[in-house]
Amino acid sequence: MLGLTMAIGCAPEGNRLEFTTFGRDNTSRQFYGEYTEAYYRQLANGTLELLLQAEAPSSLDPKQNITQLIYLKTYWRPRPGRTAAEASQINAHVQYAMLTPPTGVRYDGSAFLLANRDRNSGELVGRIESGTLIPRYRMGSAIEPFASAKFIGGFRATENPRKVLQGLHMLQNEFKERIGPP
Repeated sequence: MLGLTMAIGCAPEGNRLEFTTFGRDNTSRQFYGEYTEAYYRQLANGTLELLLQAEAPSSLDPKQNITQLIYLKTYWRPRPGRTAAEASQINAHVQYAMLTPPTGVRYDGSAFLLANRDRNSGELVGRIESGTLIPRYRMGSAIEPFASAKFIGGFRATENPRKVLQGLHMLQNEFKERIGPP
C-alpha cells in the first residue's frame, strides 16, 4: 500500500514531503509524497493548524482511491530573531493517515514547523522539519505499511478553516482501533 500511495502525481510547488520509513526489521526506505491540497487555519491565540491531502486511484484496484492526510497543530510558534529555533526542536503534534476505505492506518507523532504568511497571496508558506511518526490507530483490517517514519518537506497552503476541520474530523472519528500500547 505504501508504494501505491506515494505515486500521487503533481502538486503545487512546495507541497512535497520526503519520508524515510523504517520496517520492523530495521530496514529503511525513502520516498516522496506529493500533496495536491494544502489548507490552514489560524486560531485567535496564534495556534496554526495545517492539513495536506492527496488522493489517487489504487494501482491494485483502480476503482478504489487511496487518500493521504497529514494534519499538524502547533503548540508554540518560533519567532526568528526573537526565539531560538532549530530543526531538532518540536512545536507541533502530527497525525498522518493512509486510507483505502473501509481500511486505513493512522500514525501520530511530532514535528518542527516553521511558517509565515505570504503578504501578497495570503498563503501560508513553510517547512516541516524533524517529523516523526509511529502507528497508533487502524480502521478495518488494515496492516501498517511501516513501523515508524521520519519526514521533512515544504508546503504552500491556502486559508480554509472548514477543510482543516473536515480533515481533523476524519482523523479523529474514523480511527477507533488502537495499535500497540497507549
